[in-house]
Amino acid sequence: MAKVIRNRWVYRPDNKWTRYLPRRNDAVKEFDYEKGGGSLKDYTEEIPKEMQPKQASKLWMAWLYRDLSGEPKWTKSHVEGLFGADYKVGRMEIFRNTALVNEELWKVKHLIELRPVTFKDGVEPSEEDIFTTKILANGQCEVTPGGHVANEDELRLADKNQWTRKELARDLTKKYHRYQSVFEQNVYTPSNITVIK
Repeated sequence: MAKVIRNRWVYRPDNKWTRYLPRRNDAVKEFDYEKGGGSLKDYTEEIPKEMQPKQASKLWMAWLYRDLSGEPKWTKSHVEGLFGADYKVGRMEIFRNTALVNEELWKVKHLIELRPVTFKDGVEPSEEDIFTTKILANGQCEVTPGGHVANEDELRLADKNQWTRKELARDLTKKYHRYQSVFEQNVYTPSNITVIK
């Protein structure tokens, strides 16, 4: 005699009759910093008054020091939100020192190197100094006094023999294909070349 399969209905609190209970989602989920007690304000250290800086830095200098292989998708989305979709390891980015930006930087703190931007002699650059400003790897910002920004005419060569983009691409492609790897078994290697091991 065959066993009769009976319908077993489960009543759920949302006033819908469903046949099966929903499956449990055991996947790794994004950590909620606020709920888990791991936000930036929970980790602020009590620094003695004599060690506190007189004025906090207005800018942060940050860069990724390793790639994102093995990181979950939400960490990658946080990095894309901060560093842009074309982020690169080792490329320096400047951020404002605000509470919102600091909370976002806190979520990727294991991937970045962070330093405050300091200004040499306390002189902050103005809009006219944008092209003569240099930021060093230690976070110090230097403004070159009397710096001159060259326009397009000053950048042209004196003999007026500028290469077009097409000519430059053709020359670089020719050089690339000329200096490819040389192997003895390669049929394209000239016969008078031998590889020394």
